[in-house]
Amino acid sequence: MRRWAGTSGEVTGAAGPGPLAVAADAWSAFGCGFVAGVVTHPAARGRGLAQAVCGFVVNSLVRHRGRAALMVDAGNAPAIATYERPGMVKRLFGAAHFAQP
Repeated sequence: MRRWAGTSGEVTGAAGPGPLAVAADAWSAFGCGFVAGVVTHPAARGRGLAQAVCGFVVNSLVRHRGRAALMVDAGNAPAIATYERPGMVKRLFGAAHFAQP
């Protein structure tokens, strides 16, 4: 990981403030930044926090690398919606799968 972005605040039942949503600039290379580690505390979901921190990281990567990418499981509809709201577009790709012996 190159760097993280996040937001913090109070969560009901927690001992004090803590991270609510984070996203990372990870595995970036010339011409493309890579977003990873996007996560929201379960008690903070539905507030747009992941979208905000992810958008911050994506904007920074595009500004410094020219484009940004990430990978998400095709069945993870909430995550896909989070990434599409700020303008990211789906591009399907295949990955190798090796059967276990």
